[in-house]
Amino acid sequence: MSFNKEDIIKDFTTIVFASDFHIPYEDKKVVKLFFKFLDLNKREIDYLILGGDIIDFYSLSRFNKDPRRALEIQDDLDKVFDFMTTCGRLVPNAKIKYLCGNHEKRLRTFKWSKVPEFAYLRCLEPEKLFRLNELDIEWIPKRWNYKKLWFIHGDKLSRHSGWTAQKMRAEYGTNVICGHSHRTGKSNRTDLSGNYGGWESGCLCDLNPEYMEGIADWQQGMSVVQYYRDKIFYVHNIDIVKHSFLYNGKYYTL
Repeated sequence: MSFNKEDIIKDFTTIVFASDFHIPYEDKKVVKLFFKFLDLNKREIDYLILGGDIIDFYSLSRFNKDPRRALEIQDDLDKVFDFMTTCGRLVPNAKIKYLCGNHEKRLRTFKWSKVPEFAYLRCLEPEKLFRLNELDIEWIPKRWNYKKLWFIHGDKLSRHSGWTAQKMRAEYGTNVICGHSHRTGKSNRTDLSGNYGGWESGCLCDLNPEYMEGIADWQQGMSVVQYYRDKIFYVHNIDIVKHSFLYNGKYYTL
């Protein structure tokens, strides 16, 4: 009996999880590399999960900020729309989902605290501002599950790589993959109920943004989750170093 590549691919479901672009503070070279990855693997990718903090919403931050950027929100929204449009074009057969991150929540916090009269205007909801319906992208306000793995942005931070994954795994008590920490890492646990793990996928933003003083202990990366016949899964945590990475026997660089 012979097998061809098409038969093998049908046995697998592939999910790409990428978060923390922080547009307009994305690393433009890394985004180009991300687009290259999507393009070269478009036939295998079934889901693309944009795992939160895709936009930075710098102007809505409660922290001190450059007043020159106060009027650039629409420019940032347009950049996010262009980014998502490119994603959809590169993986036309994939279902794309946008998880809410803490930076997307800046919009709600700003409305509630500064302009409560606008808090529940439908035209100011994330789905409308990001024009997700035009791109057939689903907004996920909290978390998304596929089989035995939960996809979340995350709300925990730890000092070291992998520790945030451990915290999220312990809180959820099951398999979970998150962003938020801007670090890559993994934490496994085995008990009487079996083996389960936590993963943090890194970031795709600039590692030296204008607002950062000192050295940021961040790592660029993303994750690819592969399910075999929806029975078992494996998480490939991809570390991006100097705008290059290895995946599935291929070297990706610009």
